[in-house]
Amino acid sequence: MVLAGWFVATVVSQHPGGGHNRIRRLDKTGSGMLIPNWRFFAPNPAVEDRHFLYRLASEDMTRHTEWREVQPIAQRRLAHAFWFPDRRSEKAIVDAAGVLLSDAKQMDPATRDSRRPVHRLISRFVQAKITPDPEYPLFQIMLVRYAGYDHGEQPKYDLVFEYQRVGSV
Repeated sequence: MVLAGWFVATVVSQHPGGGHNRIRRLDKTGSGMLIPNWRFFAPNPAVEDRHFLYRLASEDMTRHTEWREVQPIAQRRLAHAFWFPDRRSEKAIVDAAGVLLSDAKQMDPATRDSRRPVHRLISRFVQAKITPDPEYPLFQIMLVRYAGYDHGEQPKYDLVFEYQRVGSV
């Protein structure tokens, strides 16, 4: 009976609304050991996917290809709960996007300077996926957010890079 009560208290205290936090106050250890908070690992879980898209452009930038996804998000399977090494590249995209979109005014100079290498890293990552086309010597990158599997929500266009020459990075 005690174990069932502890289990119910732990499950109820995980609710995203803060109203159930008073249950956690029953834990007199002060460390959260008896009624743990598993939201520690993802206090604000991601609700949007971030994607880098690219398009090729003519020398005079009057003709463009369609926007193409650099790396599509993999469809999740049950096995991914145990083994999913490709998730690292998706996580890297999220982290790089976070650096590029962070507010420069609120950063210290070292963090602000970290954006330049991330920009170059993304450019190289995209360029490695491009098949060169002599008619389109330039490329452009765009960062997009959308709700993943919810196709009813419109995408958010966060950032568009300047045109770069294919093979220049």
